[in-house]
Formats: sequence, structure tokens, C-alpha cells
Amino acid sequence: MTTWLTLYYAGAALLLLGAASTLFYLGLQHRLEESSWDSLEEKVGVVTRLLEHMPAGTRGVAQQVREEAAISGNFRSRFLLRVLDAHRRVLVATPGMATLLPDALFPWIAAGASEARADIERGQRRFLLVSQAIPGARDGAPWRLQAALDMTPAQRLLAGYLRQVVLVLAGGVLLAAAIGAAIARRGLKPVADITRAASGIGANRLHERIGASAWPAELTSLAAAFDAMLERLQQSFERLAQFSADLAHELRTPINNLIGEAQVALARERSPAEYIEVLHSALEEYARLADMIDRMLFLAYAEHSGVAERVPLEAAQQMQAVLEFYQALAEESGIALTSRGGGVVRADPHLLRRALSNLVSNALKYTPRGGSVRLEAEHDARGGLELRVIDTGVGIPAQHLPRLTDRFYRVDPARAGDPGGSGLGLAIVKSIMSLHGGTLTIESTVGQGTTARLYFPKES
Repeated sequence: MTTWLTLYYAGAALLLLGAASTLFYLGLQHRLEESSWDSLEEKVGVVTRLLEHMPAGTRGVAQQVREEAAISGNFRSRFLLRVLDAHRRVLVATPGMATLLPDALFPWIAAGASEARADIERGQRRFLLVSQAIPGARDGAPWRLQAALDMTPAQRLLAGYLRQVVLVLAGGVLLAAAIGAAIARRGLKPVADITRAASGIGANRLHERIGASAWPAELTSLAAAFDAMLERLQQSFERLAQFSADLAHELRTPINNLIGEAQVALARERSPAEYIEVLHSALEEYARLADMIDRMLFLAYAEHSGVAERVPLEAAQQMQAVLEFYQALAEESGIALTSRGGGVVRADPHLLRRALSNLVSNALKYTPRGGSVRLEAEHDARGGLELRVIDTGVGIPAQHLPRLTDRFYRVDPARAGDPGGSGLGLAIVKSIMSLHGGTLTIESTVGQGTTARLYFPKES
């Protein structure tokens, strides 16, 4: 990035300095052209006025020619003059002009005009030429004045200026590149510092943070976002480590049970009835393992799929289907199972019933005989639909509520005696709600009951 910024600085400097130098050069060239033509016209005007007074005019012109030849130099444009009479005889001429600029090179004056101009190159030299008709000769015929201005000194001046411009341009670009490189390195130093700080963070140092207060305003948001990412990674890493430990613990119990039962069964010879009893017991553990694996696979699918296929569903029908499934168990436990309300919710029917089933199953487990479990559905002012599962069970202590949706988490001591639970039911419900863009919230009071709310927002 430093290299590219340096190149950008150098390119910008080249563009700006080049444009400015070109404008100055063209302006100087145009100014020299104008001043040269003005000077030539002024000298022609002086000579014309001298020739208007004959015969002293030719002597004055000759004196003017000698003076011009004496003061011409390297840095002054040389003025050349020739006066011809009506018969094209030379009356006055700058020495050497016939060889340098013959009469034929000068422009012909058109009929009705008094002057003609030309700009010619002869060898390595450039000349501005003027031909002018001068009235007032003795025989009445006009004379012809030929004047030239040697532009070689002006060309040398322009060439020297151009060399200086190129040197200034090259030096300016190099200086801009050096300054640009220094600015880029200084400007990108915080990025390099953030890179060094980030490179030192590993799996065993996820608790470290870059910090957003030590950086320029432009990088503060980047540092804050990076720290937020580290926070999420740390939380995910901790959850993964906890999940791995919990999974190992949960799998160890049924596997140890199976190993113990097999060892006891093989310790001595037993009757067929005893072997059958061992197989029945093992089958229960296999079923528990299979259910746990099924739930884990579902959670893995929910986390990676990201979305659920949604269709319009009548909430009352979905609640009634769940009630019918659990009605026999509720009657056997002496618990009243009811529902009320309704509305339309856009959801996956299978996932919706699974979420409701998990909540109703939990409510029935921890509601004593004579209690009740009620399902409710109601639209809110924002157009979303809220499904509630309300029980009059033992309730949950407040300190456990934030972790109820963690995998394998169980509330002790009230719920530790559930041998059939895996601690994944509420985690599955939360994943289902995430797939639908909704939320799961749980409110509970010990000794009074628990309310689980499933909120499905209105689709835009």
C-alpha cells in the first residue's frame, strides 16, 4: 500500500506540475510571439516615418540600420531591414541581408493591401517577415520596405526555459514521491501496529484486545470491530470447549452404563430371562444415545443452514396438534392442557411443532399434579405473532434463566432428577427461532410457574 500511495503522490505531482509547466511554457511562447511582432511593427513604423521625409529619410534609415546592427546580440532578436525603390533597386539594406534573406523570400503585397506578413524557417533559424509599400517616392511610384526579425535568440530562450522546466518537473516528482512515501509510511503506521497486535493473538490469548482508544479516528472503528470479533471468537471458543466437555460427560454416562451392564451380565452364566432384562436395559441406553445424536445433528443443521422454509400456518391448528399429541400424558399426570387465541404465522410446520413440543414436554415434566399447561397465540401491535407456553410448575431460579438455552445445561436441584433429558431441548428451540428470525424468552418465578415466549416478527 505504501508503494501504491507513493506512486499516486508522484503521479499527482507529475500531473499538476506538468500541467502548470505546460501552461507557463505556452504562455511564455505566446508572449514572445506577440512582443516580437509588436517590436517588428514598431521598428517598421519608425522606418516608415523616416522615409516620409526624402532625401533625409534614406540617411536616417541607414543610421537606424547601423545602430540596430551594433546593438544586436545573443539575447536580442536581430532586426534586418531593406528598402527597395520602384525598380527593385536596393536603397538601404542591413549588411549580409541579401545572402541571409533574399528578396524572393519576403511575402508579396496583394493588390489593395499595404502590408504582408510571413513566418519562415531558414536552416536552424526562424524569422518574422514584413513587406510594406511606402508611398512618397520622387517619381510617385511606391517604394517597398522589407523588414525581418531573427527569432533565434527567442528560440534559445524558450529552449533554456524548457530545460529548466523539465529539471524542475523531474525534481518535483522525485520530491513528491519522497514526501509521499514518508507520509504513507507515517499514515499506515497505525495499521502496521494493529497488524502486529493482531498477529500476537492466538487461541490461548483470545482474551487480549487491540483497544479502540489508541488509534486515529479513521481506524478506531476498525479496531473496535476487530475487538468485537475477538469477543465473539472468545465466546464461541469457550462455548465450544464447554460443549465438548458437556458432550463427553453426557456420552460417558450411558456408555458406562452399557459397559457396566455387559460386565455384570458376563460375570457369570445367567438365565435367558436375565439376559433379556439386560438387553432391555441396554436398549433404553441406546435409545437415549440415539436421541442425543439426533438432537445434536439437528442443532448442527440449524446452525449451518441459516434459514427455514416458511409457509403461512394457522397458529390455533398447530397448537391443537401438539395438544392432541400430549393429551394422554397430561391426563395421566393429572395436568390440564388447554389452548386459546390464534393467528397466522409464517414458519416451517415441522420446526414449529418441534419447538412447541419441546416446551410442552418440559412444562409437563415440571408441573405437579393438579397444575395446568396453557398454549396461547396473539398478534402484537407490530404485526408479529407471539406463541406462549405457560405452566404452573415448580419454576426456575432467576440465576439460571440466562443459561437455560445453553447445550446440556440443567437446573439443579429441581431438574437434576430427569434421567430422560439431555439438556438440549431449549437449545433446539432457540435454534429454531433463530432460523425464523424470531426470539425465545423465558420468564419464571419459583413456586408459581414458567412462561416461554416464541416471537415471530412480521415479514417485511
